[in-house]
Amino acid sequence: MGSFKVLNMRKKAIANNEISVLLVGNNPIELGLIYEKISDLKGKINRIETAFSLEDTIKKINLMHPNCLLLDDNLGLNPLKAIINNVNALSKEVISITLLKSHNKQEVTSGVQEYIMKEGMDGTRIYYALRNALKFKKTQQFFRIKYYSGKRSVKRLFI
Repeated sequence: MGSFKVLNMRKKAIANNEISVLLVGNNPIELGLIYEKISDLKGKINRIETAFSLEDTIKKINLMHPNCLLLDDNLGLNPLKAIINNVNALSKEVISITLLKSHNKQEVTSGVQEYIMKEGMDGTRIYYALRNALKFKKTQQFFRIKYYSGKRSVKRLFI
């Protein structure tokens, strides 16, 4: 895993006004309701966009550079895994992934930082879940960088 870089880490802080969200799902009505709940937090979330497919998601990530991705589990298992794998493969971005779950089954466990149940969800819960997911993702990136930089220094001792 050669050189590991995180270019936008210093640019993307966890400050309240620095959270930008990309909502991904296949049901415009549900996404509209979630959009309304999040848009009520104007002072806490900077920008909100929506996407409906993998191609649209990658295009919007490249355009708006969100730091939080909110995925609806109604997309289906294979599209969810494809989106999660493609987003996590973008090593230039620090993008946390939060999954909106309609039922309590563990279908996707890898690559997701946070889960939210749709039942009883409000804007404040979504906001705190997004912040926690972002903190968790940045901590993962930090430890990954430290691990790979430490690995090189240990290698130098033996060569």
